[in-house]
Amino acid sequence: MFWLLERVAPAIGSRWATELWCTPPVIESSLRMPPGVAPGRPLEAHWNGHRIVGESWGEGPPVYLVHGWGGRRPHLGMFIKPLVESGHRVIAFDLPSHNESDPGALQPGRTTAIECAKAVAAMIEVHGPARAVVAHSLGSNATALAASWGATVGRLVFLAPMGEFPIYLDLFAARHNFGRRIRAGLHRRLERRIGMPLEDTNMVRIAARTDYPPLLLIHDPDDPDTPYVTSEKVVASWPGARLMTTAGLGRLAHFRILRHRAAIRAGVEFIGPASV
Repeated sequence: MFWLLERVAPAIGSRWATELWCTPPVIESSLRMPPGVAPGRPLEAHWNGHRIVGESWGEGPPVYLVHGWGGRRPHLGMFIKPLVESGHRVIAFDLPSHNESDPGALQPGRTTAIECAKAVAAMIEVHGPARAVVAHSLGSNATALAASWGATVGRLVFLAPMGEFPIYLDLFAARHNFGRRIRAGLHRRLERRIGMPLEDTNMVRIAARTDYPPLLLIHDPDDPDTPYVTSEKVVASWPGARLMTTAGLGRLAHFRILRHRAAIRAGVEFIGPASV
């Protein structure tokens, strides 16, 4: 259908593409926390009247876990036990229109990176300055945006972040078989929806608007969903940032990295014990 609309009705095609872009997929909807992680204490935060649902484990300075597009809070569950053991209070929550959290300004089942960033900022404001944030994919972008707006963040661990959004427009167009006319309309509509140039959501540009908290970025070159080269650009633009490269995770690298023991160990060691 997109192939046809590209040729005869690109305006309609760009409207459809915009709604599809803002609709998180359902990924591993039955996923549970790792073995040995009991249910946490329920908590929540609100932004503009929208409820964000989460849980917490342990006591101490908070470390926030931020899942990616289409994810849910168990996706980063492998970090909970080692972070609690190192003296932290771990807080995991669902982004807008994901799992148990309310939608934002859009209809249920839809959201934007900007709304996700507002949810991250609200959680940190309500539950305390972050000693660290561990974030995956779009959650990394949302966290970086929240930090650029003034959310208090000590250290950042980003796993396979979405570094440059224009690249994802190209990937999205290729996946759904539309061309430059629908793509151009999608770009314009997204900028109107989020109220800012799409390029300003690129992590290289976000970096220039932050105070550069210490950053460990972990990525696998085989990741088909978020290009590794964009992580190299982010690290080059972020003073003092470190890039850890994993290997052998294959075509499912984007999600396997969340269970990769070396990546988890590196992230926990980078954050360090709460007493430091």
